[in-house]
Amino acid sequence: MRTLFATLAAGLLAVSFAATADAATKKKHTSLEASCKAQAAKKYSAIHFMKRRDYVKQCVGSAKA
Repeated sequence: MRTLFATLAAGLLAVSFAATADAATKKKHTSLEASCKAQAAKKYSAIHFMKRRDYVKQCVGSAKA
């Protein structure tokens, strides 16, 4: 009974750390993407939506590398 409880507790603890790390990474990516979108809006007008999208992809890609 004790080993079952210890195994379950260890598993829940590991999952909680993994979820916290994933949430922090996702928040950082969201703020980076928002920043890149703001820069793209300043650089390209609404008519050039494809250029805006390419700029955001390049901006996020270069920041990750």
